[in-house]
Amino acid sequence: MNSTIYREYAPTPQLASHVECFWSMRVMAPVALYPVLPDGCVDILFTRERSGLLSSEAVGTMTRPGKFALPSGRFVFGVRFRPGMARGFFQSPISALTDRRIPLDSLWGSAARQLEEQVGEARSVGQAIARLEAHLAPRLHALLPAAPVERATAWLVARAGAASIAEVAQNAGLSARNFRRLCLDATGLTPKRLARVLRFRHTVALVQNRRTVDWAGLAVECGFYDQAHLINEFQEMAGAPPTQMMQRL
Repeated sequence: MNSTIYREYAPTPQLASHVECFWSMRVMAPVALYPVLPDGCVDILFTRERSGLLSSEAVGTMTRPGKFALPSGRFVFGVRFRPGMARGFFQSPISALTDRRIPLDSLWGSAARQLEEQVGEARSVGQAIARLEAHLAPRLHALLPAAPVERATAWLVARAGAASIAEVAQNAGLSARNFRRLCLDATGLTPKRLARVLRFRHTVALVQNRRTVDWAGLAVECGFYDQAHLINEFQEMAGAPPTQMMQRL
């Protein structure tokens, strides 16, 4: 039996430009160290323990891997924002969340406590999604049309980080300096760091869908200088060389 059951759910078309997915995870047996890798995204989590205790928090973009203890009976429901698309849902810069987990009520105040109660009373994941979408949708209307930095990060995401930062900024009508400042505000990462995280995420996704891996060929395919560069990047982003990390996933 798997220790955890993880599922993802697509957002409505209305939110799809900003929300990558909703997701849930049920912990069936204790996990001493559950790995979480950098992906360039911001998440909001609602966690219910076996005791019934409910909490909510915002999880910022990560620059390094995380490992978390998961007790049996825990249920987590979350929303994952696309890279660069969470900024308008928060009052503070996303850089204030980088590598941090912050109670949601410290960011949204009473609205967070009300939402936590609504999500906690949901009788199904589908109902929880509907209630969270109803809370996010009005905030989204205030964000449209997309800001230049959102267009720039979306362009970078579409290319899995394999693009010239100067070219990305130019296409968005931004100077390199302004793009760096706005990208840090919107994603919690500098453009170069975001590009590295996106390339790493793309590489992991490719490996997970292949039975055998030609690491030297994969390094070239994903835009690394060589296999040694790929290994060094996995060491930093995953805390382990690629072959060892993939055995854990």
